[in-house]
Amino acid sequence: MDNFTDKIAVVTGGASGIGQGIARALAAAGAHIVVADIDGDAANKSAEDLRGRGVRSIALRTDVRDDASVAALFDATQNEFGGIDLLFNNAGVYLGGEMKDCTEDDWRFVLDVNLDGVFRVGQRAAAFLREQNLREAGRGGHIVNTASIGGFLSHGSGLAYAVSKYGVVAYSEAMREDLEADGIGVSTLCPGPIDTNLPASDRLRTGSEKTGGMSEALSPFIRGGMKPDDVGPIVLSGIRRNLPYIFTHDDMRDVFQARFDSVMDCIDRIGEPA
Repeated sequence: MDNFTDKIAVVTGGASGIGQGIARALAAAGAHIVVADIDGDAANKSAEDLRGRGVRSIALRTDVRDDASVAALFDATQNEFGGIDLLFNNAGVYLGGEMKDCTEDDWRFVLDVNLDGVFRVGQRAAAFLREQNLREAGRGGHIVNTASIGGFLSHGSGLAYAVSKYGVVAYSEAMREDLEADGIGVSTLCPGPIDTNLPASDRLRTGSEKTGGMSEALSPFIRGGMKPDDVGPIVLSGIRRNLPYIFTHDDMRDVFQARFDSVMDCIDRIGEPA
C-alpha cells in the first residue's frame, strides 16, 4: 500500500503515545481514522485534533480485553466508514520490577492487553479484511501489530512485558504468512525508546490490582526518547515497502547481532561432546 488518501484506519491505543503519533501521520497522508482507546475522553480529544487536520475521525472507547468491546469497534467502523483498510494493533501496557516480584495478577494484566488483546483484535481484523476482499477484489489492506525491541531482547526487568512482545512477534510472523495470499500485508512494529506515558500503565488497573508504581521502572529508559510524532512517518514508510519488521532505532544493531550469533553458536555446537 503506497497511497493513504481516503483510506480508513483503525488505531487501538490511539489517544496517546505511539498510537497518536501514527494517527497524526495518517491524517497528514489523507487517511480517515478511528481512534480506539480505553480512555474515552482522551480518544475524543484525539479525534477532535485529527478532524482539525482536515480528515474524518471518530473516537470509540475500546477495551481490547473484552470481546464485546472489540466487536463493537469493528461494527461502528463499518457503519461509519463502510470498511477498513488499515489496522494499527497498538494498545499496550507495561509493568516492571524484578522477576521474583511478578505476581500472577501482574502477568495476567500485561498479557491480557499486550498479547491476548492483539490476538483478539487481530483475528477479527483478519476475518474482516478477508471478507471485505471477497466483496471488493483487490482492496487489500495492511495490519501493523506493535511489539517492541523487547520482543527480541529480553531482560530481568519487565518479565511479562517481554514475554508478551515476543508473542506479538511470533503472532505477526504467522499472520503475515497466512494473509499474504489474500493481498493483506502484515508488519511488526518494534519501537525502541519512545517518550510516551507507558510507565503510567498502572493507572489502568483497579485499586486491588495496583502495584505501587512498578511501571515507573521504565521511565529512565524512555524519557528523552524519540517523540511519538516522529514514529508515525517511519511506520507509514514501512507499510509502503511492506516490511515484515519496522524498527525505529538503528543503534541496537550490535545487541541484535550478539543475540543471533549466540543462537548460531549453540546450533553449531549440536553433537559436541560434553
